[in-house]
Amino acid sequence: MRTILVLLLLLTAVSYAAEGDVMRYAGRPVAQVIDEFRAAGYPFAYSSSLVTADLRVESEPLADDPVDIVRELLKPHRLTIREQGGLLLVVRFDASGGSNGNILLVVTNKGSDRPVDRPELTVNPRLYGAHELTPGVFEFSNVTPGSYEFEVAAAGREPVRRIVDVWPGETTVVSVGLALAPAEIETIAVSASRYEILRDLATSRFVLDQRSIQNMPDIGEDPIRVTQRLPGAAASGASAKTHFRGGEESEIGILLNGHSLFDPFHVRDYQSIFSVVDARAIEGVEVYTGGFPVRFGDRMSGLVLMESLDALQPRHTEIGISIFSTSLLTAGSSADRRWVVSARRGNLDLVIDKSFGQPKYYDVFGEVEFDVSANTTLSLNALLADDQVQVVIETDPDEIEQVTSRTKNAQFWLQLENRWSGELKSKTVLSAVSFDNLRNGSLNDYAKIVGAVYDERAVQQFGFRQDFSWTRADSHLLQWGLQANYSDASYEYRNRAEYFSLQALYPGRDEPSSLELSASPEGANYSLYFSDRWKVSPRTVFEWGLRWDDQTYTDLPSDAQLSPRITLMHGITAKTELRFSLGRYHQAQGVNDLQIEDGITNFWPAQKADHLIAGIQTLIQDKYALRIEAFYKDISDVRPRFENLYNPLGVIPELQPDRVRLDPSAAQSTGVEISIDRSDGPRNWWASYTLSKATDRIDGSDQLRSWDQRHAGQAGISWSGDKWDVAFAASVHTGWPATLLSLVEDGVDEDGEPVFVAVPGPRNEVRLETFASVDFRVSRKWHLERSTLTAFFEVSNLANRNNECCYDYDIEEDEVTGEETFERGLDFWLPLLPAVGILWEF
Repeated sequence: MRTILVLLLLLTAVSYAAEGDVMRYAGRPVAQVIDEFRAAGYPFAYSSSLVTADLRVESEPLADDPVDIVRELLKPHRLTIREQGGLLLVVRFDASGGSNGNILLVVTNKGSDRPVDRPELTVNPRLYGAHELTPGVFEFSNVTPGSYEFEVAAAGREPVRRIVDVWPGETTVVSVGLALAPAEIETIAVSASRYEILRDLATSRFVLDQRSIQNMPDIGEDPIRVTQRLPGAAASGASAKTHFRGGEESEIGILLNGHSLFDPFHVRDYQSIFSVVDARAIEGVEVYTGGFPVRFGDRMSGLVLMESLDALQPRHTEIGISIFSTSLLTAGSSADRRWVVSARRGNLDLVIDKSFGQPKYYDVFGEVEFDVSANTTLSLNALLADDQVQVVIETDPDEIEQVTSRTKNAQFWLQLENRWSGELKSKTVLSAVSFDNLRNGSLNDYAKIVGAVYDERAVQQFGFRQDFSWTRADSHLLQWGLQANYSDASYEYRNRAEYFSLQALYPGRDEPSSLELSASPEGANYSLYFSDRWKVSPRTVFEWGLRWDDQTYTDLPSDAQLSPRITLMHGITAKTELRFSLGRYHQAQGVNDLQIEDGITNFWPAQKADHLIAGIQTLIQDKYALRIEAFYKDISDVRPRFENLYNPLGVIPELQPDRVRLDPSAAQSTGVEISIDRSDGPRNWWASYTLSKATDRIDGSDQLRSWDQRHAGQAGISWSGDKWDVAFAASVHTGWPATLLSLVEDGVDEDGEPVFVAVPGPRNEVRLETFASVDFRVSRKWHLERSTLTAFFEVSNLANRNNECCYDYDIEEDEVTGEETFERGLDFWLPLLPAVGILWEF
C-alpha cells in the first residue's frame, strides 16, 4: 500500500510539473523567453529598443516549435520573425498596410554568414533611428516609402553600394557581403592613356556615370560607340568600330568579365553597326587608347574592358523598347550570390522599308556569380548573338545590289577568383567559343557589275587563362600569368564578277574573274607575362613588365614575340601627376582573320608597334580636370591590307573594281591630345582637341592612312535632374583623305575610236570636306508607385549636315545627244537620324 501511495504522489507531482511547463509563458517578459531559447541554441536576435523590458506575454502559445512559439508571443505586439543570413530576427509587422515601411539590413563578410562588426552606414536621403539588433544587423523602422541609397563600409573591406526601395506596410530585407579591400598599390592606375566610363559615380577625373552612358546621344546606346568620344579616336559614325591613335579597327581588344570577346558585333558583314553588349548590363567601360600593361596582349592600339552589372537591389527588372531594339534585363543580389540576364532583339527590320533589307538580330547575356567560400568566387557567363541580315543597296530590279548574312556566335566562360591570403590572389578563366558565318551576295547591274559571292566560315575555340597577383609589404605588386587558346577554323569561299562601262576600265577588270578557295587552319596560341609595380616613394610608382607570345596555326617557322614595357607615374603635387609609358606591342593575325576573300590563304607574321607616351594630369580648383598627352607610335612588320579607294560602303567590297592591296613596309602615328572636363552637380561638360598624323610607308614614301584626321575636336554638355535629362554632343574633324580618279586616253580601238583607262591618282592626295555633327538627347522620368518609366527622344546629326564619305565616279550618257561624260559625285555619311524609346524599371 505504501508503495502505491508513493507512486501516486510522484505521478501527481509530475502532473503538476507538466502543467507548470505548459503554463510557464503567460505574464513573463517576452525578452526573457527569447533569451532562454537563445541559450538553448536558437539564433534569435532583437533590439532592446524594439523588445522592451515591459513587453509581456499576453497568452499561452498553442505551438510546440520554439520558433512558432516566439512568433505567437510577438504577434500581439505587432512584431514578427524574419529569417535572414542564418539569424532569426525580431522585426516590426504591419498587416494593415500602413503608410510607412521598414528596412532590415544584414552586413556579413562576403562568402560567409559571419557578421561584420561595427560597419559604417551612409544613407541618402538620411535616415535616423537605426537599431542594431545584433552585430551587423540593423533595423530602420517607420521609413517613408521611396528609394534610399546605402553605402556600407568597414575597416579593411571594400565599400558596397545598394539601392533600397521601401513600400508602405512592408519590411524590405537587404543582405550585403563585404569583400576584403585590395592593398593600396593594387588600386593605383599607373598606365597613361587610360580612361574610365563607369556606370556608377566615382572619383576618377575621367568618368561618365551611368546616366551619362545612357544619355549620351549615340546611336543605339552602344557602350562601344561611346569610346568614339575619347581623344585620339577616329570613326565614321556608321560603324561601332573605332580607330585609336591612327591604328586599324582590328587593333582594339574587347573584354567582358575577363574574357576576350570573339567578333562582338551585329551586322558584321556590313559596317558592324552595333556591338553585342547591352550598355545597361555592364558596370562600366575602362578604355586604354595605348600604353596598357603586359597582362594584356595581342593588340597594338587599345583595349575596351567591361564588367557586368553589380546589382544595387535584391531584384531589379527593366523592359525597354526603342527604334533600335526591344530589351529585357533582370538583375539581383544577395549576400553570397549575384546575377544579371539581358536579352535584346533588334528592331531595324520593323522600322525600315523592307525593300532595303531585313536586318534581324538578337543577343542574350547572362552571368551568375557565387561566393563558394569567404575567399572563393565563381562566375558563370554566357553570351549568345544571332544575326539574319539582308542588306539591299540598290532596289532598282535592273541594278539590285544585296547581301544576306547569317551569323551565330555563342561564347561561354567561367571565372574563378581565389583569395589565397591577404597578399596572394588568382583568377582562372575557362572559355569556349562557337562561331559560324555564312554570307551570300549578288550584284546585278549590267551597266556596272554582275557578280556573286559565297563566303562560309566557322571557328571553334577553347581557352584557358590564369592570372596571379602578389602584394609585398604594400610597396611591390607582382603580377604574372599564362594563357593558351586552341582554335579550329574552316573557310569556304568563291566569287565571280564581270565588269562593264567605267568599272571595266580599271586596271585588270577588262575580263571576267572568278575565285574559289578553301582553308582549314588549326592550332594554338600561347602567352606568358610577368610585371612588378614598385612604389618607389609616396609620390612615385614604377612598373616594368615582359610578355611572350607565340602561335602555331600560322605555320611560320619562328614568330615568337617579346614585348617589354615600362611605365612611370610621379605626383608633382596632390592634384598633379606626370605619366610616362614606353613599350612594345605585338599583334598576330587571328585564326578568324584570314584574307581569303582577297585570294590569300596564308598567315602573315605578327605586327609590331612601339609606343612612347608622356602626359600630365591636373585638377584645377577642385573642379576642372585637365589632361595633356603626347604619343608616338612606330609600327613595323605591317601586314598587307586591302582597301576600296572610292566606295567603302559596298556590300561586297572585294568585288568592287577600286579594291587595292596595300603593302606598307612601316607605319607611324604621332599626336597631342588635350582634354578638360568639369562636373558641377547636375551639370557636366567636357571638351577635347587632338592634333595628329597617321601615315603608311609605301614604296619609299609616306602616305596618309585613310582615317587620318589632322585636327579633331569633341565636346559635350549635359544636365541631369530628378525627372529630366538633357545632353548635347558635338564632333568635328578634318575630312578624311581621298583619292582622285582620272580617265586617260590609251590608244585607239580597231575602229579608230579612242580607248580610255581609269587611272587612280596618288593615293589619299586630297581631303574631303570637314566632318561635323551635333547630336541631341532628352529624356523624361516618371516615378510610379512601384516602378519608374522613362521616355527619351534623340537625334543624331541634328543639323542634317551632308558629311562627305567618299567619291562616286560614273560615266553618264546624255539622253538627248547620247554623249557620254565622266562625272564625279559624292556619297555621304549618316543623315539626320531621330529615335524614340521608353524604359520601364521595377
